[in-house]
Amino acid sequence: MANPLIPSTTPGLQQSKNGGVSIDPVTGQTSLKSVFAGGDIVRGAATVILAMGDGRTASKGMHQFMMG
Repeated sequence: MANPLIPSTTPGLQQSKNGGVSIDPVTGQTSLKSVFAGGDIVRGAATVILAMGDGRTASKGMHQFMMG
């Protein structure tokens, strides 16, 4: 489960069923326009390999977002 302070201090940030941050799986973008996430905050405790993959996905999504 994600840090319980995050949803209470971040209005508009949608959570998934497991209590993590909900994201678009293609871009890593959250319900907040310019916020991206991956790794444990999204999927819970997982491997470093999965977290690294999430980081790559989110970085591509951020690049696409910034470039329009």
